[in-house]
Amino acid sequence: MFDLLAFIFLSFLAAISPGPDFAIVVHYGLTGSRKAALLTAAGVALALLFHVSYCMSGVAFLLQKNPSIMKILRVLGSLYLGYIGIKILSSQKNIDKDEEPRRTFFRHPFVAGFSTNLLNPKSTFFCISLLVQFAYAYTTVPMKVAYGLSIPLTAITWYSFISYCFTHPRFIPFVKKQKALFTKAMGYLLVILSISSFIFINI
Repeated sequence: MFDLLAFIFLSFLAAISPGPDFAIVVHYGLTGSRKAALLTAAGVALALLFHVSYCMSGVAFLLQKNPSIMKILRVLGSLYLGYIGIKILSSQKNIDKDEEPRRTFFRHPFVAGFSTNLLNPKSTFFCISLLVQFAYAYTTVPMKVAYGLSIPLTAITWYSFISYCFTHPRFIPFVKKQKALFTKAMGYLLVILSISSFIFINI
């Protein structure tokens, strides 16, 4: 039980650290609505469940034995993060003019959340490293399921809380006032993460 609590705590630390998932949820909370932000969070959680599924099934180990495939996936993921960062920054013009924000890359926030996490190379390595250290020590299916589900459940709980905060009536006036700043920060965060991920790939 202590191991599971430690696992959940590490999953929570990963969720609250600034990254692509946080940026995309906040972006849809700022430019869309609470529903849009919650749908984005649900997309992130489903992508994490997908990561967990192939890690638990052993596919992750096959990918590890093929570094060329892993490198291609990591490059594509890094380029995608840069792409959505640039698209968010390009939407800055509409925000500055108080125009209705256009859809920046996907029509549906759920798809945006799912794709952002799915193509984030750090999510893959996080799930692999964490599950190998904890879940693979257990042979019972219920314990493996408990470990596997704790990652997406922790993520959707945190990002739902973020969605609620950024769309709370008491916070909305501040959000509207600082919307351009928040949006710009999220865009630059994604671009920086893209560049750092790409540099890390080639080290």
